[in-house]
Amino acid sequence: MSKQQDLTPIALAAALALSGFAAQAQEGAKDASATTLNRVVVTGSNIKRTDSETSQALQVVSGDEIKAMGALTVGDVLANLTTNDGSAISDLGGANSWASGASGVSLRNLGTGGTLTLLNGRRLASYGFADGLQLNFTNIDAIPANIIERVEVLKDGASAIYGSDAIGGVINIITKRDYSGVGVAVSAQQSLKRSFLAQDQQGSVTVGHGNLDSDGFNAYAHLELYKRGSYKDSEVRPLLPDWYLLENPARGQRSAGSFPGNYTGSYPADYKDPALAGKRINTPAPGCAAENLIGGVCQYDYWKDSDARPATERVTFLAGARLQLNKDLTAFAELQGADIKAKYYTSIPRSNPGAVSSWYNSLKGELQRFTDPLLPAGHPSNPYGFPVGLAYRFVDDPEMFKNVGASRDYRLLAGVEGTAWGWDIDSAVGTMRSHATQRQHLYRDRYAYADAITSGAYKFGQQNAPELLEKMFPEMGSSGTYSQHFADFKGSREIGSLPGGALMMALGAELRHESFEHRSMDNILEGRIVGFSGVDIQGRRDVAAIFTEFSAPFTKQIEATLALRGDKVFNGFGAITPKVQLAWRPLRELMLRGTASQGFRAPSLPETGNGGASWFNNGYLDPKRCDTARQMRDVLKTGDANDKLDATAVYNSGCSISFPSVITPNPGLKPEHSNNASLGLVFQASQNISASLDYYNIQRRDEIGTLDINEVLTNEDAHPGLAPRDPVSAQDKDYAKRVKELSGKDIGFAVGSIRTVGLQYQNLSKTKVSGLDLDLRSRWKLGEWGTLDVNLETNVKLGVRYWDSFAADYTENRVGYRGTPRQNSVLKLNWARADWKLGARVNYSSATKLAAADWDSDNLPEGCAARGVAEGDCRIKAWTSTDLWLQYGGFKNLTLSANLFNAFNQPSLIEYRPNLALPLAGRVLKLALEAKF
Repeated sequence: MSKQQDLTPIALAAALALSGFAAQAQEGAKDASATTLNRVVVTGSNIKRTDSETSQALQVVSGDEIKAMGALTVGDVLANLTTNDGSAISDLGGANSWASGASGVSLRNLGTGGTLTLLNGRRLASYGFADGLQLNFTNIDAIPANIIERVEVLKDGASAIYGSDAIGGVINIITKRDYSGVGVAVSAQQSLKRSFLAQDQQGSVTVGHGNLDSDGFNAYAHLELYKRGSYKDSEVRPLLPDWYLLENPARGQRSAGSFPGNYTGSYPADYKDPALAGKRINTPAPGCAAENLIGGVCQYDYWKDSDARPATERVTFLAGARLQLNKDLTAFAELQGADIKAKYYTSIPRSNPGAVSSWYNSLKGELQRFTDPLLPAGHPSNPYGFPVGLAYRFVDDPEMFKNVGASRDYRLLAGVEGTAWGWDIDSAVGTMRSHATQRQHLYRDRYAYADAITSGAYKFGQQNAPELLEKMFPEMGSSGTYSQHFADFKGSREIGSLPGGALMMALGAELRHESFEHRSMDNILEGRIVGFSGVDIQGRRDVAAIFTEFSAPFTKQIEATLALRGDKVFNGFGAITPKVQLAWRPLRELMLRGTASQGFRAPSLPETGNGGASWFNNGYLDPKRCDTARQMRDVLKTGDANDKLDATAVYNSGCSISFPSVITPNPGLKPEHSNNASLGLVFQASQNISASLDYYNIQRRDEIGTLDINEVLTNEDAHPGLAPRDPVSAQDKDYAKRVKELSGKDIGFAVGSIRTVGLQYQNLSKTKVSGLDLDLRSRWKLGEWGTLDVNLETNVKLGVRYWDSFAADYTENRVGYRGTPRQNSVLKLNWARADWKLGARVNYSSATKLAAADWDSDNLPEGCAARGVAEGDCRIKAWTSTDLWLQYGGFKNLTLSANLFNAFNQPSLIEYRPNLALPLAGRVLKLALEAKF
């Protein structure tokens, strides 16, 4: 679909300015061969420069600093950035993620779709699955860490340079390009509180040969292995504090879905024995172990099956070669690859007789329903003369039910760089691909499962054949593939002179062909897998881009940089993005700088492709049922052992609900756009001390998304039809009947459960963020005592506001709410003398409210009071932790180092709310060895 592009005033101004500079430059251009400048590539510009301190805020994390922070992975490196808000997808939560087995990064509270990640200045393959079925993103777990030379973080929008996604900032991971010899590195870490809590290992081998200057070539290969240890929920239960168990009582509970189970139901109202007619049945099946028979109910500890921390194994690879073609040109090639497997163990499936599950047949678009079967009369395991339920745990083969998220990625490119015809050029062609899979046996086949249960083929209380289990719980999951082929060229040169120096120009172009497919297995799409909906999305497109950039030093004190880029999808949308930068040096020691730009994010292939998806939402509060659910829970907790188990179930049915949603792509989407502005200063106080302070303001509009589920539920009456409901269920009525028996009160649900929510991607949201970045750096030469570096990095958020589609206005400022602390700071001290290095990092995050937003009523002061949480506990305190580092390099070819994280054993912060991360903070020790031959 072709759309008319409107040039905004800032775009027109930039275009005219660029044209004027180009014309002016032609008059004063001189032969570039007459001048040879030692220039470097700086993230955020296409022009090679002699100074890395530009009119943009750029943070450089060196390889030495990465060692000092003790990072094992790229994710660890980026987690230490004060601009990283920590909200991006993580493979730690892959058990319930559509992008299982991958991690992303988010800057400025703008998500993975607002942050561009590069490897050596070029894009990586997007992960084979999309984040939330929506956003194509870079899996940072696929990048090796031990080969990194530095990480450059552009803390400003850069769509005028790099195109889509560079709204909140750019992370450019720059690896070593030349290596000679053999290098080996191994490291391991574990918690000093309990060794299994953070038991990770990493190792790498790097081999290289040749010297580009003397031999005319260099080639290297780097192989890296990483393994994250896992542990079960039950293993950490003894370590959980009382306040956490009080807020998360299920952590200490067991389940009536057990082995060999409990008979459930009621005697028929016309049963032959009047004394039993209508009476509830809650009887353990024969063979329940004595230690599991609690309160007359056979119970099961399902926490021993689920991971509190999932395991992962990663193999990452990077190889490169450079060949000097002549004194001016060098050919290069690079291959990056990764093979990742993450394992997620969740609770073993159980039967839930009489319970109704709903989901979608994605192929037909029809809502499906399945009722967990009862044991019919005459069933070998049914001692009653009428149908009865058996709440049972399928423990035949616990290993069978794990969820495995795996991926294989690669990026292969080759190109030429150097100088030719007076231009500094950099050109490459390449291909990249990410293929991801997710597989598990956790969910049941609606037909094979029901048949095995009712026919007696499944033998309760016994070990059943793997073939039968495979039919009842077949392998299911999905596969996704993202691929891209590209060609790019850029060149820069001096085209004239101005009073302040050389007038520089860059020109470039890109071509990309992208494709994406994410498809669930047929048994899911056909609606056979109970409670699990599917996805079937395909999309492809061809993208072209042209760009230009000018660096104009008007005087020795004033320099402007102007950039303009146009991106166009063939037969589709386009975007024109300008950027203006200005640097003014009124004093040699002081630079004032500012930028104004526009940014954009192209609609992703999942958002605009063909097909659709459906999924289950978990853990939502139902405003029309939650208060009643709390009242019923409080009554049931006064009953017998089974009532106490029902208390949790009834609470979850109103305050932690699950329901399916359906979403379809929208080919008519517009790109997201942003207006970015920054203003700052750089001050060189002395030869040893420098400081920078930058203000940023980003306003993103036309954001692509769906209506927020919390808003849908909160505004249900104002928008009927968005969330249809089922009638009040028989189970709900049974709960109400039991509550009446225990309390004499008529407490019951007035409405049934949410049936589903139907959605489509739309341009419907906006975001405004603003804040300050402070960077203080100093180096002190101590004579024979070596050198001391003292650095402080601070991010202060001033505003984070999201769009409320129902109110048609921005939400409250989220700064100071849970998850959005006003201040994040890192104080870094590093001392070096001879063969010794010693360092410390002090990490600080300011206090916040307990509530995530105003909709989080349970954790606002009124909600805290209603839950019995004291006013002083309705907040999250500030967090400060200190990491220490020691390195010794006095051995030949060998370096030893140690990191002690959370050295002063800062305990986990107390959060009086359910469903928060496990509070398991403690000291962690990492030891590392590097050898170079």
